[in-house]
Amino acid sequence: MLTPLKTEVLKVDDLSHEARRFRTIVWSFQRNLELLFKDTGLSATVDHAALASAFARWRQKFDESKHLAQVNRHDYVIYAAGLMLRELIVAAPLKAIKDAELPALPGNLDHALARWPEGYAYTSFCLSVAAAILKEMGDEEPAPAQVTDDPGFWNSFRENTLENPETAVGFFDLVCGEEPNWTAPGVLWLRKAFAQHGKLVEKKPKA
Repeated sequence: MLTPLKTEVLKVDDLSHEARRFRTIVWSFQRNLELLFKDTGLSATVDHAALASAFARWRQKFDESKHLAQVNRHDYVIYAAGLMLRELIVAAPLKAIKDAELPALPGNLDHALARWPEGYAYTSFCLSVAAAILKEMGDEEPAPAQVTDDPGFWNSFRENTLENPETAVGFFDLVCGEEPNWTAPGVLWLRKAFAQHGKLVEKKPKA
């Protein structure tokens, strides 16, 4: 359920580049909500100005680091998606409204959408797009890790990221089954896949 958008964005030609356009973000973000909230008793309103703000900040950070994507494209896609998740949490463009009771689940498990519908939706969007881009590249797709089935994970995710949005990148790594760098989760050259290139990043000429 976490990646209902993936099959739809896979239909977008040259997704890795189209995902850098705000019009594509608006369409895919809205479509993900439609798929994710269908038959859940939830509806959503989107603040497009806040969404644009999140995208603008993400695009600036993306442009500052994209020259290093070739070091490890797989990890860079996951990192870039984690950055987007952070900006969405900061901008908070989504407000979920409960229209009716959510359907009961087997074993009376807490539904992640009921715990933190906005954060779940942001994560779903970022994971769906990242998985689709990696599939388009012919690379291995990240699948939702088993930890995402744990209600406690979403509680911790929400509490930590609302206190410190930087941790969103680390939590997204966990969602993708990767090991986060909790010391500085948003720093690219401290990731395992990029650590050996740290000096290159540090010495990058200023624009």
